[in-house]
Amino acid sequence: MFSMPISPKNKNGLMEIFETLAHFPNLMIMIKSGDYTVDAHSLIGVYSLDVSKPIELLFESEPDDNFKQAISKFTSTCA
Repeated sequence: MFSMPISPKNKNGLMEIFETLAHFPNLMIMIKSGDYTVDAHSLIGVYSLDVSKPIELLFESEPDDNFKQAISKFTSTCA
């Protein structure tokens, strides 16, 4: 399992992340926040998350560079 922390600023930021992830429909991506884990391609699931808590993307294996570039503005490790 590979995880990547993300940092949405607010619910609008969470929607931006959802829209970015929608460009990768073939990736199995889950989003974990506290005790909750939701399908990253589920609008209702993603929108139900609490943005005040740490959020991370979960993958079966490490995503490719194309994905990392697309999501880089939401990761806490970006420059």
